[in-house]
Formats: sequence, C-alpha cells, structure tokens
Amino acid sequence: MNSEKTRQSHIRSQIRSAKGQSMIALVMIVGLITLPLLGIFTFEVGRLHLAKQQLQNASDAAALAAVATLASEDNLNPQTAHENAIQTAIGIFKKNFVLGTQLSQTTIANTSNIVPEIGKANIFFEFVNPLTMQVEPLTSPNAKIVRVYSNFSTLTAFGKYVGFNNLNVNAVAKGAVPQLDIVFCFDVSGSMDDQTPVTFIKRKWDQNKIVYDVATASGGSAQGRIFDILQPGSGGTSLNAAEPQLVDQARSMQFTETLAKEAGVPGLRSLNGYPDQGKPPGNCPPGAAPTWDGYGNAFTDLVVNIDGNQTFSGFTYKGYNFPDRATLVEAARGNLENQTVYMQSKAYTSVSVSPQAGYQNAYQQAAAARLQPMADAKDASTMFTSIINTDTDCHFGFVAFDGEIGTNTGYTEDWYSIDQATPYGPAKPFALPMVPVDAAPGNTNYATVNNAIKSCVALGSTNIGAAVDKAVQELKTHARPGSVKAIVLFTDGQPTNPGGPLDSDPLTNARKAAAEARDAGFPVYTIGLAQNPSIIAAETAILNDTNNDPSSGGMAAIAGHGGTFNLVTNSSQLRKTFEKIARHLVELVASG
Repeated sequence: MNSEKTRQSHIRSQIRSAKGQSMIALVMIVGLITLPLLGIFTFEVGRLHLAKQQLQNASDAAALAAVATLASEDNLNPQTAHENAIQTAIGIFKKNFVLGTQLSQTTIANTSNIVPEIGKANIFFEFVNPLTMQVEPLTSPNAKIVRVYSNFSTLTAFGKYVGFNNLNVNAVAKGAVPQLDIVFCFDVSGSMDDQTPVTFIKRKWDQNKIVYDVATASGGSAQGRIFDILQPGSGGTSLNAAEPQLVDQARSMQFTETLAKEAGVPGLRSLNGYPDQGKPPGNCPPGAAPTWDGYGNAFTDLVVNIDGNQTFSGFTYKGYNFPDRATLVEAARGNLENQTVYMQSKAYTSVSVSPQAGYQNAYQQAAAARLQPMADAKDASTMFTSIINTDTDCHFGFVAFDGEIGTNTGYTEDWYSIDQATPYGPAKPFALPMVPVDAAPGNTNYATVNNAIKSCVALGSTNIGAAVDKAVQELKTHARPGSVKAIVLFTDGQPTNPGGPLDSDPLTNARKAAAEARDAGFPVYTIGLAQNPSIIAAETAILNDTNNDPSSGGMAAIAGHGGTFNLVTNSSQLRKTFEKIARHLVELVASG
C-alpha cells in the first residue's frame, strides 16, 4: 500500500513537472516575442518625444527670430516687415535638427495641419492682433504676435514590426513684439521756419496800378531765406513765413502799419485798416496815406516763395497759376477768390490771372510745404512714429512746445495773424497740441499723434524744460506697467523761455527735467538741429550725451539709461537721424 502511494505521488510529481516546464516554455516564448515588441514601442515613444521637443525648440527659435526682426526693422511697410520676419524665422528654423535630420528641407505651408513628406518639414505663420487676438493680414500694422506652426515627418526605426512606419510630430510657438511707451517732444518755436525762402514786399498804389516793390534789408534785397535776410543771433528769429507771421519780430525790417501807428497817420496796408481782403493799397487814391518811400526797409507783406527759390520766378500748384509775386500777394490776401474782391482791391491792375475760388487756400498749402525746417521735421517725425508703430507694440504721447506747452490734443494758442505789436490781422487760435499717453489696450494714439504733428505751426520762444517735465509726468502716471519707456526730444535751438516749471533759468529748468527723467528711469534721446554754425556749441552743451553733470551737462547724458544726442546741421538729414533713433529704441525694447 505504501508502494502504491509512492507510485501515485511520483506520477503527480511528474505531471506537475511537465506543467511547470510547459509554463516556463510558454513564458519564454511570450517573453521572446512581447519584450522586444514592448522595447520597440518604448524606443519609438522615446524618439517621438525627442522629435517633438526638438521641433518645439526649432519653432520657438523661429518665433523669437520673427519678433526680433519685426522689432528691429527700419520699415514703414507692414507687409514688407512681416515678410522679412518670416524669412528670418525660416532661416533660423532650417538650421535646427530633428532626430539627426537637418530641417533644411522646409517649405512654407498655407495652413497649419499639412503633413509633410518623409524627411521634410513645413512651417506656417500667423500674425495676430494682441487686442482682439484675431489673425491679421500681413498688410496690417496691428499684427504684433507671431504664431509658428510646424510639422515634421520621418520613418520609425523599428515601427514596421509593430504596425506603424511613419513618425509625424508638430509644434506651436508664439512670440510677441515687446511694449514701448514713448513721449515725443516737438519744438514749434518761431525759428522753426527760418530757412524758408520768402520775399518782403511793399504793396502800394503808383499812378494807375498797384506795384509790388521788393523791400531792402541790411544785406541787400529782402528776398531769400528768412535767416539770411534778417541775420538774427544764434537763437534765430520768431518772425514766421506763415500765420502767425509776427512781423514785429522782423528786427531790421519795418512793418508799414507799425510806422503808421507811431506817426499817427493812416496805414499803407489798407486805407481803412484791417481787414485787407477787397481793399486797395492805403495810398489809393494818392495822398490818402504815406507811402514810406524814404524807408527802403518798409514792407506791407511777407510771402513765401512757393517755387522754393531765393527769388520767386513763378509756380503752378494744383492747377492754380502763380506767375509772379503780385499773384502771391493778392492770393495770400484773398483778393483772387472772386470777381468782386478782385475788382474792389484793384488787383486787376497788375495781376494777370483770373480770379478763382480756392486761390488763397492753394497759396497757403503751397507755402506750408516750403516752411523749413518745419516741413522736413514733420515728415521725419511722422516717418519715425510709423517705424515705431510698425516694429513695436507702442503707445505714443506728444508734447508740442514753444514758450509753453498745451494741455490736451486740441489745445491752441491765440496770436494775431500778422503782427502782435500793432496789432494787425485777426486774432486766431493756432495749434499747440499735447497728446496724453493712454495705457488702455489698443489705445496707441498713433494716428492722433501723427495728426498733431501735421497740425503744428511755428509760434514763439522755446521752453525745453517744460516739455520734458510733462513727458516724464505722462510716462510716470499713464504708461503701461512693464513697458519700456523713453522720451524723444527734437529742437532747433536751446532753452530761451524762463517760464519754469522747475526753475526760472531756462537752462537749469531743462537740466532739472532731464534729472527727473533719470530718476524715473527714462532715457532722453535728443535731436538738435543747428540751422547755423553759431548755435552748435550752445546746443551741444545743453543736449549732449557725454557730460552728465546735473548743473552743466547735456540732457541726454544727465538722463542716462542709454539716451543719445544727435546733432543735425541740415534739415534734409533729419530722416536718417530719426531712423537711427528708431533703431536705438527698438533695440532698447528688445533688450528690455
């Protein structure tokens, strides 16, 4: 019996051994098949993760390159700027590798989800408005965010053994143009048109017609650039070629109405006084008023040589013909607007053109285009704001200044249109705009500032300190948190107005304003237009970027933080100078 039990136990042991061997064999078979497959799968998942990370890195680099290019473009055309950003981004993208394959075979796709061919990549760009978060066309200056979508395809290493041969990864990257808040201080003092070609004329009745004699200045005939005719000091003259003309600032020249007032007799400009439209000369009929022929430097009218020449020789503007200085004078006075004023003023006795509505406006527009350096300064300034607006997410402020500054966008100063001392001409409001910085999303003030620049006219004296002080307060109070902030100051002179607000001395006032900017962390970029060599030393002394002594240094140096001084000796150089400032600012933004 024991023998039987032993035999059965042995049989059971053999059965268990056979089962164990079978299980071991099965496990070995499963292990030999499954573990390699699992290893292959794990390996391919690792490659997928690596490929995605490498593609993401390449896409991030491309997005950063795109916004860096966009933020450093000296370009007024948004489409060109965006296209250049794309090309720079692609160049950076192609230099990267994914799983050992260089992305040199990359094409631009027209949508974000196209799967490329094996061994190649594609890339798709979107430019987004940061305010609306909507995609904008390349032509839009509001597209400040760059989105980069990329795709890459390759073969798997061992994927064919587990049912997949191709490996496709994608990535999305985003870059945003940096924020800049800037206040632009723009000089509108009277010397801002000293390079304008003009003619001083004495309009009087001579026998049976009006004559238009050119007055005499100390240097000869009173025609040519204002500065050359009047030969003022280094600070220039506040006499203007266009309203408000401020002819009492003519110094060596004498306005006939001033002479008449001093002598207590009727004036020559018009017998019955202002207004002038429809009026013959004051000495018509003969003997009605003195002609002041003993005063060679006496004049009744100051007109712009709208042909741009030192001596006016005729010009046609928008269909209006100005063959001679007689036409300039009568058009400026409004005596060519209709037949009635044409006849009443007796312009018909000397003017060869026919009256036509709009002559006065045509003259004023043509004259405005010749006001120098004002015209060049306006063109350069609007170009500057356009570059900054295209290249960065910028919010603008603006301060026009003469002896004072405005308080709002529509602020004006009242001046007599022709002469302040007599006074003569109507009292009119002239633009002295101040555009506040606005931190609200999307309120860039770009268009408002450009319109403000275009509205400016030459006015009075120069208070640089008040303008920079206002700019500092605007940036401290209204700029966006986290933005890079800067002040750009353009002037054609040096401080002359003792109006404060920081000190009664004009130079100390300006330097204290620069110190305010320094303490607030704002660079001041100064542009000094030296219209004559004699002002260069004084202008450099107050605007330079080398002497930071708060009592004797230059405003750019005192303010610090990377601000620069730029000396310009000809208004035609202003565009290049403003372009250089724009590049400095976008570099400041990029590094900030």
